[in-house]
Amino acid sequence: MANTIQFKRRVSGNAGAPAALKSGEVAHNEVDDTLYIGKGDDGAGNATAIAAIGGAGAFMARTGTQSIAGKKTFSTVPAAAQDAAAGTDLVRKAQLDTLLGGKANASHSHAIGHVTGLQTALDGKADTSHNHTASEISDSTLAGRAILKAADVAAQRTALGLGTAALLSSTAFAAAAHGHAISDVSGLQTALNSKASLASPALTGTPSAPTAAGGTNSTQLATTAFVQNEIASFGAGDMQTSIYDTDDDGKVDAAEVADAVAWSGVTGKPSAFTPSAHGHSISDVTGLQGALDGKAPLSSPTLTGTPTAPTAAGGTSNTQIATTAFVSAAIAALIDAAPGAMDTFNELAAALGDDPDFATTVTNVLAGKLEKSSNLADLTNAATARSNLGLGAMATQASSHVSITGGSITGIALDGGTF
Repeated sequence: MANTIQFKRRVSGNAGAPAALKSGEVAHNEVDDTLYIGKGDDGAGNATAIAAIGGAGAFMARTGTQSIAGKKTFSTVPAAAQDAAAGTDLVRKAQLDTLLGGKANASHSHAIGHVTGLQTALDGKADTSHNHTASEISDSTLAGRAILKAADVAAQRTALGLGTAALLSSTAFAAAAHGHAISDVSGLQTALNSKASLASPALTGTPSAPTAAGGTNSTQLATTAFVQNEIASFGAGDMQTSIYDTDDDGKVDAAEVADAVAWSGVTGKPSAFTPSAHGHSISDVTGLQGALDGKAPLSSPTLTGTPTAPTAAGGTSNTQIATTAFVSAAIAALIDAAPGAMDTFNELAAALGDDPDFATTVTNVLAGKLEKSSNLADLTNAATARSNLGLGAMATQASSHVSITGGSITGIALDGGTF
């Protein structure tokens, strides 16, 4: 069997370098077909950087789509086999020459004849600076008048006593459709302040309003006339202050007369009255004795049925009544979720082999065992132990320096693992 040496590798999943490598350790990612190596040493054998040394991720591929980062300088001009098509494609010189062949220079001129109709349009125009004689003006009203030139405008404005305002453009005046703030109108804010608000007005003086029709029952304001009309419409039996309370003291006249009658003049009154402070026996209150008989006494009550009480909090230890829920919770806490086969003292004893000195028995058994923390340092005879395990001399060599003398190693596989 031939020897096999395998680099650390990744056959599927994410592209890119492994998260960490040893210094000089090589790894191959089959996802992006790139070979990486650990570079640098942090003093503990770990690489301080990971570099791509081969594959599509390290060198430009001759075929296929590939993104190249960073600025590249070519010793000779690169050539392309096709014209640019996409917005980011480089344009070939031949393609650029073809595109520019039919274009004019950025700076160029044209003769008047190159512009269709331009000469004809110019022929019908006057010079920028020109004059007219009076004979050239057909309006007879101007006959005999001097021609006003642009240079004379300033002098004419001075002669007429016109200031610079006469030169203002139409933008200095308000538009036909425009608005004003309240403060722009003299006296408007004062006039508004003297008006009542629609919401909860505080009226003064003697406000008036239209009198509603009789019987109206709505949110319409009621005038004094409406109130008097409604009172006047009361029928027989209705009480009016002016009739039944003539002295307007808030008490009906007939009641005032009754108040003036002496106690001896009142007929049909009881001969005796119960005083305001008095008592009653239980028998005077209907059903009270029966209700009391159905209650338990505070001292040593004999309860029946299924009495209930509030369940005390776990761990409570006082004279509070213990409910079945409190007892069950206390037992569950004692068992502490023990399995069904060990949730009684009898089952626990059986699990310990009914050994009353179980701790001593276990201690004696453990005394004959190797100490875990000693990592086999407490072996009585290490050489005999290695022999019993079938280990040869190589087992005693340091991992950093294995010496093999004579013989051969065949059929081995050195596997860097995966990442």
